[in-house]
Amino acid sequence: MSENERTVVKPGEIIRPYIDLDIVKEVSKRLYDLEVLDGKELNSYDDRNYHIHVSTKTTNSHITHVCFHGYVLKVLNSLDSRHEDYVEAQNGMILHVAEKGISTPRPVKNINGELMSLESFPCDQNRSKSEINLQCLVRLLEYIPGRILRGVPYTTSLLTQIGNMTGRLDNALTDFQHPAHTRHRRIWNLTEVSDLRRFIYCIRDEDRSRLIQDVIHSFQSDVTKNYNLLKSGTLHADVNDYNILVSEQPTNGEYDVIGVLDFGDSVYSCYVFEIAIIMCYVILESDVIDPIDAGGHTLAGFLQEFLLGREDLKVLKQCVCARFAQSLVMGDYSAENDPENAEYVLSTAQKGWTTLKTLWQMSKQELYGRWSRICQEHYGIDANFGDDL
Repeated sequence: MSENERTVVKPGEIIRPYIDLDIVKEVSKRLYDLEVLDGKELNSYDDRNYHIHVSTKTTNSHITHVCFHGYVLKVLNSLDSRHEDYVEAQNGMILHVAEKGISTPRPVKNINGELMSLESFPCDQNRSKSEINLQCLVRLLEYIPGRILRGVPYTTSLLTQIGNMTGRLDNALTDFQHPAHTRHRRIWNLTEVSDLRRFIYCIRDEDRSRLIQDVIHSFQSDVTKNYNLLKSGTLHADVNDYNILVSEQPTNGEYDVIGVLDFGDSVYSCYVFEIAIIMCYVILESDVIDPIDAGGHTLAGFLQEFLLGREDLKVLKQCVCARFAQSLVMGDYSAENDPENAEYVLSTAQKGWTTLKTLWQMSKQELYGRWSRICQEHYGIDANFGDDL
């Protein structure tokens, strides 16, 4: 693979641009003829995202109505920006699921009628002295009001809806394919779990390092070697508590799922990865319902919309734990290389190590037994995990 074809970050590589509000204002005006009134940066691992409110006046003929709720200006990291076909696939994917009734921010055309453009950005705040400029793709998406899932109390109803949305998303994508999704690899794709070994040096604790090694080894033995048995298709591949949009019910203060965000990790891969990823995050963050049971209710909601077979379900534990491993290892690595973003990238670590250890030490019989009972007793779903565990 040539350097230009590479899609997985190297240890120590700087790919995240530096962007402040002044840069956001300049880029928005120059590319979209939108005057930014105010803006706030949103969380992201490797990219830069700003929620902006703009003036209602524009000469951009491709914007017929300025979005009342504003826009998200997305500046992609320099590594992923080398692959315009992949970003084109994301744009097509967003429009495809939106047409099928899933609420998600739609991309907006710039003054040249394009959904993206390649621009130069500094890699740190010393712009005048910086010797390195990063070439990054810029997009603008309509902003959908609501709040992210993170920090919301997880009720049984909400967990079911989270699973439902994830399953609906996969159903909507069964007839969508783009060749870039089959070629593109990112460190966050679960197929790249073995690559975590290159970043484990950031884990200073020997017991934690050994735990990650065990998870990787099991994933390679039980999942990687059986890809041909697993159901596959185009996935969002990063449905998590930052990428699910919810709204509060005015009558009782509970929350409903209303949309999904950020298709930046989308890929053609195994469907079991999709549900494993969101189960990882609900298990981690559930503090009202028992975390393991929270995973079961989310799984049941998913299976109501999208069925998985025995071969998929029997490796679900390894897939959930592999996502924990990715988040913990890459969180430590990113914090070490980008201290200003440490609070966000280490969000999983606060409880993640304890939760992963507990989950990993549970037998499949116990874990799958609990999830199977939830599916059957609460939803009438026969989740076939198989008997040869």
